[in-house]
Amino acid sequence: MLAPAAPLVLAVVSALAPAPDLEAKVKAIFEDSCTACHDDGADEVSLAGSPARLTSVKSKATGKPLVVAGDPDASYLYAKVMGTKGISGDAMPPGDSLPAAQKKTIKEWIAGIKPATAPTPAAPAAPAPSASSGAAAGNKKAADLEVKVRKLFDDKCSACHEAGGSEVVLVGDLSHLSRDKSKDANKRFVVPGDPDNSYLVAKLTPGKSVKGDIMPMGDDPLNAKEMELVRSWIVALGESPAGDASAGAAVETPAPSEGPEAAPGEGTADAGTDDGKKEKERGKPPFHGTFQINLPTTTTLGRRTFEFRIDHRFGQVGTERGAFGLDAGANISYGFAYGILNGWDVLIRRTNSRKGYELGTKYIPIRQEDGKKLSFGGYASVEYLRDFPSNTANPWAGNIQLLLSRLWFDRWSTQLTVGYHLRTNHSANVQVDLPDDDVSGPVKVRDKRGTLGIGIASTVWLGQKKRWGIDLEYHLPIPADVFFYRGGNADRNGSNIGSWAIGGSVNTGKHFFQIFITNTREIHTNLYAPGGQSKNPFTDRGNFFFGFNLSRKWSL
Repeated sequence: MLAPAAPLVLAVVSALAPAPDLEAKVKAIFEDSCTACHDDGADEVSLAGSPARLTSVKSKATGKPLVVAGDPDASYLYAKVMGTKGISGDAMPPGDSLPAAQKKTIKEWIAGIKPATAPTPAAPAAPAPSASSGAAAGNKKAADLEVKVRKLFDDKCSACHEAGGSEVVLVGDLSHLSRDKSKDANKRFVVPGDPDNSYLVAKLTPGKSVKGDIMPMGDDPLNAKEMELVRSWIVALGESPAGDASAGAAVETPAPSEGPEAAPGEGTADAGTDDGKKEKERGKPPFHGTFQINLPTTTTLGRRTFEFRIDHRFGQVGTERGAFGLDAGANISYGFAYGILNGWDVLIRRTNSRKGYELGTKYIPIRQEDGKKLSFGGYASVEYLRDFPSNTANPWAGNIQLLLSRLWFDRWSTQLTVGYHLRTNHSANVQVDLPDDDVSGPVKVRDKRGTLGIGIASTVWLGQKKRWGIDLEYHLPIPADVFFYRGGNADRNGSNIGSWAIGGSVNTGKHFFQIFITNTREIHTNLYAPGGQSKNPFTDRGNFFFGFNLSRKWSL
């Protein structure tokens, strides 16, 4: 019944369309192998409906066109099907590759599409294209700038603004920013040629009236050089290709130091820099978190940033019927911290171990992220243990620690910690029988000495965006007397190997999560300072503890 209509169908097929039978076969391949994930309304690019429309669709991850008419090798869809080297992510479909005959069908379909004879002129009122599409129109300046802007966004923004998330996408092709509007403010993110009316610029500028937080969330504002790059890119989007020859001059953007919101240390040159020297770019802090696992790090929250933190240690894994420590009791600490200034934090936290409270402050005057060779500062705290006197001696205690750290090769963070911890023996009923004390039998120890401690912390950052880390920590107590290990505990046979921990972490914008194993259940400074609570981790069916740390930050 349909055969007589075939000539009529062929007569009205667009010049872009290949042979209908090939397109029908490709559509059947997509429906059979791809549309389970790539359907309309999904986070992935849709492969439902007519395949011919894919000539106007680009990959969200790379910005490359899915189908280039007549050129399979330039088509990103074909590269993903073939698993060509250089694609983003896995070859498609995931798992089993398409049969060779189906790959050949897709290749022949793309090769059979006839390129359009002339480009469709853009409507005068349409937004100017971004760099990726601007390159096709000859706007080389915008294309070159977008490459740099993408790299900036990958480093500063992509932890939250990835494809498939609920936030605006800032990875891959950025042309959609000139069309998309903020869900909160209903303003266009990018107005080509007009950075001052682009909501993206407002969200990146401290002091601007915007909905929600200034971006990047949980990080310092962009510095003057980075802001100039974004503004120059937006200006270039509004220029015609013919204007490139005269567009060599940099766009004059007021430096943050000229505005009332530019405080020293906020993405500007260091306060001690001599006049006339080039402003230093702000880098990443050596560590993701303000604490490594137990040890404080040289990373601070930043001015007017609030953090809520939960530290959790399960019971000893080797305990009988302890279900790997899950049923063997746990130590939990809840903490609140606030960044008063860049480099200066205060905190208060509470743990159920000895019902203790800790009030602390961290000050890091020398920071590598400000262009210094390393980071240096200190942490100090006072603790009160309000458990019953029969359980806890020395309820008042204190700590002071010096912190020295460096980030190496943008991938490896190391830190040395030296501290002194006051009155670290909290065992209320310690008795000891020393052979040289001229006393017959054991005597009760009243020990108010402190413990000197040396700690090291290290993280190796993984992945292109350095969001994942392998974390290590070790703290060695150095007692004042050879008989009194663990900060005054008179047990000669007690654990004197110090406290260690190893695990992994992930940073996702304002959230930071760690999971690890350790030989101490203690969390607060004066309680972990005396050393670990277990020795060999692989004796007695597991002589260690599982634990995790979780923190969330807000900019106020």
